[in-house]
Amino acid sequence: MNNNEHQHNENLPAGMNRRGFIRTAGVGAGAVAAGGVVEAAGVAAKAREPGRSARTRGVDYDVIVLGGGFAGVTAARDSSKNGYKTLVLEARDRLGGRTFTSEFAGHQVELGGTWIHWTQPFVWSEVQRYQLEVTETPELAIAPDGNAIMALVDGRCETLGAEQLGQVFAAFGKYFGDAGVLWERPYDVAYHWKNIVANDKLSARDAMQKMSLTPVQRVVLEAYLAGLSHCPSEQASHIEVNRWWALPGGSMQALHDSCGRYRFKHGTVSLINRMVEDGKPEVRLSTPVQRVEDRGSHVVVTTANGQRLTAAAVIVGLPMNVVQEVEFSPPLDPRVAEAGRERHAGTGIKLLIKIKGHLPKSEITALAPVTHPLPLVATYAVAADHTILVMFGPDPKRIDYADKAAVQAALRDFFPQAVVEEVHFHPWTTDPYSMGTWCNYRAGWFEKYLAHFQKDRGRVFFGQGDHGEGWRGFIDGAIGAGAGAADRVKARLG
Repeated sequence: MNNNEHQHNENLPAGMNRRGFIRTAGVGAGAVAAGGVVEAAGVAAKAREPGRSARTRGVDYDVIVLGGGFAGVTAARDSSKNGYKTLVLEARDRLGGRTFTSEFAGHQVELGGTWIHWTQPFVWSEVQRYQLEVTETPELAIAPDGNAIMALVDGRCETLGAEQLGQVFAAFGKYFGDAGVLWERPYDVAYHWKNIVANDKLSARDAMQKMSLTPVQRVVLEAYLAGLSHCPSEQASHIEVNRWWALPGGSMQALHDSCGRYRFKHGTVSLINRMVEDGKPEVRLSTPVQRVEDRGSHVVVTTANGQRLTAAAVIVGLPMNVVQEVEFSPPLDPRVAEAGRERHAGTGIKLLIKIKGHLPKSEITALAPVTHPLPLVATYAVAADHTILVMFGPDPKRIDYADKAAVQAALRDFFPQAVVEEVHFHPWTTDPYSMGTWCNYRAGWFEKYLAHFQKDRGRVFFGQGDHGEGWRGFIDGAIGAGAGAADRVKARLG
């Protein structure tokens, strides 16, 4: 570190430097609960164990799992290893859900959930179990040549200096000052339930509007809040974004490292594949479920093509926004169905942008008002002749994000000479098997819905990554939810 950089860093909070904030600002998609499989059909074929019979008399399977994301795959692996004949029914043509390992411009990329950390206990135990390699973001094929944070304020883009960054961090400290009161125990929402209820109707934007902010503080803070919640800040719960802050320890550096820095070297697919290979459940892809009927002694599952399968127990690992599309008998809790129809707040877009050549610095975060098409842009990867940027936006309809010219025009508000060569994204909000990105509750949801989520009913068990304590909505929360459901099934079936 040169003397200049040392002087600048003295103005920032302890443990945080420019590089750390740059990574932190790109935290937005650290949390979606599922994993993509590239060779899904091959994995499914290898996973079958045709010789195994159900331990429960009179049924096709001991356990049928609905949904093949991280929640469903974890539940299936654990159920299979518990000795139960287990089947996964996945509507897509791949295992996964809302993480999806893909290829873009010669890079392995994640179109959905990406980042993991040792503060996330369930996913990190899997990293250790299978000895999976972890790498950092951004991926650099050249030596890093510095970093910068830029903000578009009143139509003018500027690189933030140490004094402005100090002001920005002061605003973050004030905004998240309630996190310790609301989430003293992030795995126990009941511990400060009175405080949760008292603040339940407050949106992320409501809380920000109570603060006296400079234009730069306002742009950076609101872009960041929209990145965390992946929706307009007036739709997100203030309690929810404070949960993100509290979970890793209540600091910017901790949040950065937990949600925007480390990822699987070989993609989220690497963990999904190991789980399936380990547990060897049967997997059927391209098999949507139409109806689940609990008959008391067993459960009948009817697929969209009319096939009827019987099981001693069913584990539901479907996203909350689509679970009400399945017919349940007895019916779903009305509040669960209502919440699914209302949809959680994760409705944004994650966009990967390949630009020609390099930016002025190899690690850049650019922030703009949330009305801008590209409110939060960060470096994802740097190669010899191009750069990959990742963008988190609250509204997938702000522009036509498949239109390179439209993306280039918006990006030039930050980088006037930028040439966009390719773009890549998955339309999660219109995908019929997700209908949204990662789950963040809306204002008012804790008091209205929390008691109704993740409640087992008879032989139907709920293990959805969108609900539960701790890192729910993240890969970690999905693994925890699936493992918990498998444990409860074991207790029921013996």
